Amino acid sequence: MDFFSFKKQGNIGILTMSKPPVNAFNLQMYRELQESIEAINSDDDIWVAIYRAEGKHFCTGNDVKDFKNFTTPEGTDAYATKVSLSIASVGTCRVPLIGAINGYALGTGLALASLCDVLVADNNAKFGIPESRVGIVGAACFIRRMVPEKLHRYMSFSGDMMTGEEMKAFGAVLKVVPPDQLLGEAIKVAERFLMNPPLVLRAFKEAMNINENASLVEKYGVEKSYTARLCVTEDFKEAVGSFLEKRKPVFKAR
Repeated sequence: MDFFSFKKQGNIGILTMSKPPVNAFNLQMYRELQESIEAINSDDDIWVAIYRAEGKHFCTGNDVKDFKNFTTPEGTDAYATKVSLSIASVGTCRVPLIGAINGYALGTGLALASLCDVLVADNNAKFGIPESRVGIVGAACFIRRMVPEKLHRYMSFSGDMMTGEEMKAFGAVLKVVPPDQLLGEAIKVAERFLMNPPLVLRAFKEAMNINENASLVEKYGVEKSYTARLCVTEDFKEAVGSFLEKRKPVFKAR
């Protein structure tokens, strides 16, 4: 794999993603993520897993350059389907998954963080869904797992970010620590889980997923269907173009 690596520390699996400079996802990265989760699921010696990233930021979302290929609703929908299946695989990881969030977790990064069972963050962490700023609809169903309804709507419409400490106040983040303590803190949480029977951990995870997330993929499907419709609009092309060109967008509502 080019973007993911994996190691075991006793019964703890540590999954690390690395795609400099900001871990922005392309299709290959989505495929590798899904394969990595499948590898964790097939290893009976892994009882708890940690999902972390190298570099300054956990994940700033999709590689916006990919959006220039969104030229038809059908092609856009096919891309989004592959993305949603990859992201959903994180939520169906059969063991407790601890997210160690460094720096920005935006868009896809926030979706991935929301699907971890527990989050620890460094004191540079920020969470957000800037999809509206690049002309697409997505990840709102994931931020809804982390903050109250009115705040989730504000973050969706504005694209504004919240700090790790702010997210901790809403119960979305367990602990906020200095960057050099982030992985160590995640390991401490994992070790606490390992004090319980691994079969119980897996059973709890499966039961909670059935009860809580049964319709999550369907909800994301609604969002991606709107992106498929938007990809042929002038404003979509302007949103992507202005983002890549680092200029103020000029929208026409058409």
